[in-house]
Amino acid sequence: MQQKIKILEDLRDKLYLWKSYNEEDLEKITSAFERFPRKEFSTFYIPILTDAILAEHLVAIGKTFSTNTCMLINIISSIGNMVWRYKLYPSDKVFNFFKEATSLKKVNYYVSLNISSFPQYNSWEERWDYLISIPNISPKKKSIENFHTEVKKILSTKEKIPFQVTKELLTILKNHINTTKISDYLIENYLNTIHKLEQELKYSYDSVSL
Repeated sequence: MQQKIKILEDLRDKLYLWKSYNEEDLEKITSAFERFPRKEFSTFYIPILTDAILAEHLVAIGKTFSTNTCMLINIISSIGNMVWRYKLYPSDKVFNFFKEATSLKKVNYYVSLNISSFPQYNSWEERWDYLISIPNISPKKKSIENFHTEVKKILSTKEKIPFQVTKELLTILKNHINTTKISDYLIENYLNTIHKLEQELKYSYDSVSL
C-alpha cells in the first residue's frame, strides 16, 4: 500500500506542475492517475482524492487540451469518481466543466456516470432535460441502464418530478422494454419503476382535480 500511495503522491505532484509537461506526457499522467479514484476504494487515498486544488488543475488541463478525447475521458472519470466515491466537494468551475462536456461525443458518456453526484446538479436549470437525453448517449445500451439507475435514484428520494418529465420518463422506459430483448429480471425491474412513475402521475392528476 505504501508503494501505491507513493505513486499517487508522485502523480499528484506532476499534475500540480502540469505546465511543465507536454501533451503526450500529460496523457500518460492523467491515464495513470485515473485508475486510483476509479479502482478499489481506499481510505489512504482520501487526502489526495479530496484535494479541491488538484481537481482545479485537472479542469485546467482539460480546457487546455480540449480536443484530446482520451485525456478528457480520463479527467472526467477521475473527477467524477473523486466526487462520487471520495466525496470531494467540487467548485462551480468544476461543475461547469462537466456541463460543457455533456455535448462532447465519447466524453459525454463518462460525464453521465457521475454528474448527478455533484451538489450543484439538483439546482441545475437543465437537469430534467439532461436526464431525458441520457438514453441517447453512446453507447446507448449502457446509457439506458444508467438512465434507469438515475430515475430510480430520484424516486427513492421522494423528490417531486415535474408532470411532463414523468410522462417522458415513462415513454422512454416503456419503449425500451417493448423494443429491446432483455431478461425477465430486468423487465420486472423496469416495470417496478414504471409503476412508481405511474403513481406519480396519478398523484399529480388527483392534486389537480382537488
